[in-house]
Amino acid sequence: MWLLSTALVAGLANPEYVTCQLAKRVKIQGEMVCIYRGPNGTIGYHYPSYSFVECPKQYSCRYTPNAKRRPTVKEILNGLKEGFE
Repeated sequence: MWLLSTALVAGLANPEYVTCQLAKRVKIQGEMVCIYRGPNGTIGYHYPSYSFVECPKQYSCRYTPNAKRRPTVKEILNGLKEGFE
């Protein structure tokens, strides 16, 4: 049990990162958001300061595999819009 809890804490303290590819650039209520997709449904976000030129084609995302089906870009955008309201 101790070993399992130690491994869990180590995983949280040192998360694994993967390379994600740029999926979409959107502007929601004046806020620019770059959406990235990676392996096993990993999704990452980057918020550029001035323009979408700041969105690299590849981005280092925190690896968060999704056991369920992968969300569509439209579902991601709807979730982001709700967060800004």
